[in-house]
Amino acid sequence: MTSSTLTATAPGLSTTPREEVGEPVVNMARMQLRVTPLALYLLALACYSTIMFLSTLDSDPALLEPGHLGHYHQDTQHSDLQQLNSTIRNLRAFRRRMSHWRLRQVEDFYSRMEIQETTCSKMISLGGTSCRRAVDNEKYVCLDQDVAITPGNCTVYSFGIGHDTTFDDQVNNFGCQVFMFDPTVNQDTIRRTNNKNQHFYLLGLDASNYNLSVDLKYTDNKTETIVGELDTFDSIRSRLGHQHLPVHYLKLDIENSEWRVLPYMLERGLLHSVKQLAIEVHTLDIISAPQHRVLEMLEGYLQVLQGLRKEGFLRVSYRPTVVLETLYHVPGKNRTIPTCFEVLYLRRGSVS
Repeated sequence: MTSSTLTATAPGLSTTPREEVGEPVVNMARMQLRVTPLALYLLALACYSTIMFLSTLDSDPALLEPGHLGHYHQDTQHSDLQQLNSTIRNLRAFRRRMSHWRLRQVEDFYSRMEIQETTCSKMISLGGTSCRRAVDNEKYVCLDQDVAITPGNCTVYSFGIGHDTTFDDQVNNFGCQVFMFDPTVNQDTIRRTNNKNQHFYLLGLDASNYNLSVDLKYTDNKTETIVGELDTFDSIRSRLGHQHLPVHYLKLDIENSEWRVLPYMLERGLLHSVKQLAIEVHTLDIISAPQHRVLEMLEGYLQVLQGLRKEGFLRVSYRPTVVLETLYHVPGKNRTIPTCFEVLYLRRGSVS
């Protein structure tokens, strides 16, 4: 067989055939990509413009609002506007995802807690007693249809009773089954004041199981030692046979233990059955902490609370608890901040 030579020619390109003994030779066009100085300049300019644009958005988030785009409407075609609006939406979503950026000052943490993430058209308050010219242990309850606690068909978990059962009594009168937990009180005193739909347990909530001994002192100088037990949320529900029982309202007033309990519950997906979550948040540890560690501590607290949003919980109310002993004095400023506050989260949508 005689050897043959095939030549492939592209427009504008020349080819040179090469032959090897006894084998057909295919000459393919060789294309060379040249990176010109102009191309490098345009690429660098595009990167710089993008960085500057994001930097501007960081310094002034209001620029993402639709009103700031009005001057584009006269000179931009409709398809370009659609693409621009899509870009703006993506950037706004990016900013929401990056809302955990580092705090610049102490006030930033509490300012974020004041931001209302959802609304409730029908809010009521239950319980509460007067304490130093303020109301303590009052809890907000939302009666909107998608999260409502239906009278006669609702379950409430109330962790942290102390000696104030006003919330538990009133939500019970609302028609709910109320399960009350506290390892530091006299259970006989609590049970005597409850009716058949209120159930008290000498149990507390934490991220592990252990016993707790508490010495109680009464006004008549008598003392009493209470030995209670603390356990995890999933273990308590299992002990009560409530593994598949929806919790319409979960109250956590557990004196700073929320920073152990919430991460435990979030990591294990234990909040999927909860519709409304009321927490008395404690950050008073920053009062005695070294100044250089305060922002680090608050960022840790913020990360825990942002984990609730990933589970579908949106903050609907924020109320600071103004008690002298829990006020943080901002260094260099004539200002104090309440380090304890009540928040209510709503989990919108269906609950398994």
